[in-house]
Amino acid sequence: MAGRTLLVAGVVATAVVAQGLHSSAHAEEGSAVAAASEPADPSLTEYVNAKQQYRLLVPAAWEAKGKAGADVLFEDPSRRSTSLGITVNPVKVASIEQFGGLQDVGDKLLDAERKKESTLGVTLLGSSSRTGATGATLYEYEYELDSTRGRKRILNTVTIFSSRLYILNAAFKCDKDGCSEEAQRGVALLRRLAGSFDVTTN
Repeated sequence: MAGRTLLVAGVVATAVVAQGLHSSAHAEEGSAVAAASEPADPSLTEYVNAKQQYRLLVPAAWEAKGKAGADVLFEDPSRRSTSLGITVNPVKVASIEQFGGLQDVGDKLLDAERKKESTLGVTLLGSSSRTGATGATLYEYEYELDSTRGRKRILNTVTIFSSRLYILNAAFKCDKDGCSEEAQRGVALLRRLAGSFDVTTN
């Protein structure tokens, strides 16, 4: 999963570098606290990283892991192939729109996946943009990846705020023939978690 998160970071960072800008890895610690802005759900907690200025909901049972290149990585202990990670990189650009639109960034992301030797096929299932509480634009992508390592549903959220590039990457491993009804429930959870991600002010 961390490798895919770095792939996304590389795709977006390449676009930044192409404009004469620079990005580099940076990580800080965060903490999990009870969610206050979402409907009460005892299975979820809100993870807040005040220094890196972001927050999102995560299942209370999931474990936070240390992973090179990731600010934080959460795994489902009952299904290790299900994970969600965040990377944060400083950049010299004010917004995601300054170096690419929704489709442009999505095309670069999928092209990078297709070029990997392990990839058998990639299908974009949906993309959208939303405005966070701070006014930052967040690009969201969902695609199915068929590779020599299996079939996965991937969700990405990308934004820039306060001179930082934020990338959320979530993955759910499906059956060989596709995502079953049970898998769809797992993917639906990842959509909810990704949808809760936002950047914050101190």
